[in-house]
Amino acid sequence: MFNEWCKVKNARLESISNTCDRIEKKFQVTNKKLEDLSISHIKDQLKILKNHVLERVDNTNAFAIHLERSDSEREKLKNGIIAHVVQIHKNYEPNSYIPTHSTPLTEEKNSVKEGLTSFLGENLISERYIPKLEEWPTFSGEG
Repeated sequence: MFNEWCKVKNARLESISNTCDRIEKKFQVTNKKLEDLSISHIKDQLKILKNHVLERVDNTNAFAIHLERSDSEREKLKNGIIAHVVQIHKNYEPNSYIPTHSTPLTEEKNSVKEGLTSFLGENLISERYIPKLEEWPTFSGEG
């Protein structure tokens, strides 16, 4: 039972890591065209999150022990993510980008949110701290 629990947790972490990889690849393309503060914040946070995730996937038993011992560590991670999401939200200015109907990162944003929720627990990521998808900046991709 314990080993099964570890496998499920590691699968969730690897899923978050893979999502981070996908988004980073998108940023490598879009960053050439865009100079946007919120994109930089998101990209930086993805790198931090990915490193945090990968550290814990390295060793199943160490990861399980870490989770058992350290609610405070999970709380720190949650608070850090929330703080950065709130900061992104505060820095968001409607006139700083070209509005468009397409939202190429919508799927990835949803995936990251779902991954974080499953990793940290339903109650640890509150809907009110995550900007609605329509409130995230979107870009035309023209530069």
